[in-house]
Amino acid sequence: MRCFKLANWAVTATVATLATTAFAASTPIRAEAENAVLENDHKVVVTEDAKASGGKYVAMKEGDLEFKVTVPATGYYTLWANYQLPTESGSKIQNLTVNGVSAGQISFGTSDDFKTIKGAGKIKLTAGENKIGIVHSWGWVNLDYIELTEYEASPWSLSPTPVTPEPTESAQKLYNFLLNNFGKRVISGVMTERPFENNGQYTPQDYNTQTELSYIYKASGKNVVLVGFDFLHASGKNSDQQWYQGYTHASLEMAKTVWKAGGIPQINWHWKDPMHEVEAFYTKSSGNDPYTTFSIGLAYDEASGKWKTESDEYKAIMRDMNMIADSLLTLQKEGVAVLWRPLHEASGKWFWWGTDGAKPCVALYKLMFDLFVNQKGLHNLIWVWTTDEATDALDWYPGDEFVDVVGRDYYYYPRESNHSSLVGSFETVKEIFGGKKIVTLSENGSVPYPDEMKADGANWSWFMPWYGDYAMEGWANDNNAESWNIVMNNDYTITLEDMPGWDKYQIVDIPVKIKNSSFPQQNAKIFVSGKNLQLVLSKTGNTHVALFDMQGNQIMSKNVSGTSANINLNSIPAGQYIIQIRGNGFSRKSKVQIK
Repeated sequence: MRCFKLANWAVTATVATLATTAFAASTPIRAEAENAVLENDHKVVVTEDAKASGGKYVAMKEGDLEFKVTVPATGYYTLWANYQLPTESGSKIQNLTVNGVSAGQISFGTSDDFKTIKGAGKIKLTAGENKIGIVHSWGWVNLDYIELTEYEASPWSLSPTPVTPEPTESAQKLYNFLLNNFGKRVISGVMTERPFENNGQYTPQDYNTQTELSYIYKASGKNVVLVGFDFLHASGKNSDQQWYQGYTHASLEMAKTVWKAGGIPQINWHWKDPMHEVEAFYTKSSGNDPYTTFSIGLAYDEASGKWKTESDEYKAIMRDMNMIADSLLTLQKEGVAVLWRPLHEASGKWFWWGTDGAKPCVALYKLMFDLFVNQKGLHNLIWVWTTDEATDALDWYPGDEFVDVVGRDYYYYPRESNHSSLVGSFETVKEIFGGKKIVTLSENGSVPYPDEMKADGANWSWFMPWYGDYAMEGWANDNNAESWNIVMNNDYTITLEDMPGWDKYQIVDIPVKIKNSSFPQQNAKIFVSGKNLQLVLSKTGNTHVALFDMQGNQIMSKNVSGTSANINLNSIPAGQYIIQIRGNGFSRKSKVQIK
């Protein structure tokens, strides 16, 4: 993860007010970037391009944009961004602000042509003028325009059982607990830095003695439910040394303590160089030193999709995974279930498991799943995948059959104390994965305030701020005693004191299929044959038809009138898409397959 300095100036654009008091389905609010007024030292550049809307776009470079947008009514909106980013530039991330408050980030994947992406799935605006900022973080994006449309909730379709076949009783209870509380309350959590006493004996700590846990309790009078641990020292060059083994032993013992107290252990694995040549998991591109040059490609042939089982690198990978599996088995034997979060933040490529790209990383995850579940007999794990919000997020995804929970790691850069709900990120992650997985804040800086989460519908399953000065008072004050008191003493937050104990927990039968509301005013039928889409409506009227890829990027937008329409799809690549139809008083979303 990296910090970037923000420029202290902005570009302003103004958008006229819509005459109506609610959105017309076919009339998004658009703000052209080239209409902005440049200030100061011209860090952004208005550039002419016939392919851009209005014939111009803004090269942001190291500058910021601020749009003054007038909306007709207070409520939630979806923000779209049309942009261009040359392939050689690599993906970029910009910070998003709404009325001067950080509201998440926008991830821009590379695209040599102008394309429209969903920048934020859900933001709250007030009637009248609002300021939307796209603020330089990891910039150099060519922005054409932004658009606002009325936010429409999409359905959830969650599995009632974990992905692991024949899960242990404890794993069934843990998954059921997550599912039962998802959307109702948030589970409190924190990451630990050191799990043992500083007494030279590696004596495992507990809720009373561990630094982050005791800080939160002293601040709020409550204990967190979820406690994060790391197999940071369980493998690697020095893993056979006493201190490193003491760290792992204490982590496992603390995990047992947490479970027996009614809490939830969560375990990451910062997997150090499998060849044990250097004590590092970071890559050179991360800017950290030391770093490892280990490559999955030395153990895996991407072209054939096969592992090089005779290679030293493959054998090293398997040795390390077997070591970790054996550690997790000690927890299973004592009836402890674990939130298991391997290969996290892979798409950032600052860890070695991401440097070879999505396919090798996914292959490594599936190799681990097969070894842990089918060969080692681990059935006590709830599998957590960490995603970003980029357009290629699904390329990195191991698949629905291998993941129970999708997590988003979120830190404000530059660092700031900001307890907003992060609803834009929540909604984007939900839609990327089709509402089929529980969504969580798997790692974070400032904890969103419960009232903000509840009001915005940013129903993160849990939060887990990182250890040290991310979790406790420090120079950035991401979280301090005052904020923990607010977070932990809110009815929306589940604390350890609320937990019944796993021996007493009863599995709840949960109806998990949630369908879209029906709209009796209009019936719509959709037929796709080859490269032709036919729309048949029961009533005449103006209708807006939009096509989105599975990452939420708008591929096509068209207005139709009457009761039927034929739409040519010759320019659309083959694949699976979401079609959205909106009109006066109705809305439909369906999956379609274009061949």
